[in-house]
Amino acid sequence: MNPDFTINPFDPINVILASGEPILIRLLESTDAPKLLDYFNGLSPQTRQFFGPHPFDSETVNIICATLNPNECARLVAFSQKHECIVAYVLVSAGATPSDVVRYKALGIELNPATDCSLAPSVADDYQSRGLGDYLMEKALAIARVMPKKRVILWGGVQARNERAVRYYRKFGFVELGQFETDVLNYDMCLMLE
Repeated sequence: MNPDFTINPFDPINVILASGEPILIRLLESTDAPKLLDYFNGLSPQTRQFFGPHPFDSETVNIICATLNPNECARLVAFSQKHECIVAYVLVSAGATPSDVVRYKALGIELNPATDCSLAPSVADDYQSRGLGDYLMEKALAIARVMPKKRVILWGGVQARNERAVRYYRKFGFVELGQFETDVLNYDMCLMLE
């Protein structure tokens, strides 16, 4: 049975993975700094390369946890009750980064912080491809709808070589709008919300 994210998507919700493991999905809390830093430190080098909305150091984590504002940037975590640790971290932020705004403008698309938001999900390596990402996406999109946003873009795009992520976004209806190069090929993808 799928959880109902429409009641109040900011409320915590318990989900059960196919393995039977209970996971609590909730907003990041100010007291989560040590667990969030442990989460970042536990990511493989490849996962760290694929996820980069901000640095992973203790100073950044402490600032994030001290300045939480879910109306501007909802920061979700998935918490393993079995292992007592964070196993996923997702950002849903009003508007877009300056570099995203410039790229989208070059595509003829004006991003508006009142109607657009950016999404940056990450899942711990041991929890990838176990169904957790689907729960996180449903909750993130429910939050975007109540923010209320009409369009979701990927924060910084998605690396083309991250084929699993590209398939994941397409599964949820994201479409490719353009490509850009950093040190690798990336796709700008977006999802229009109903």
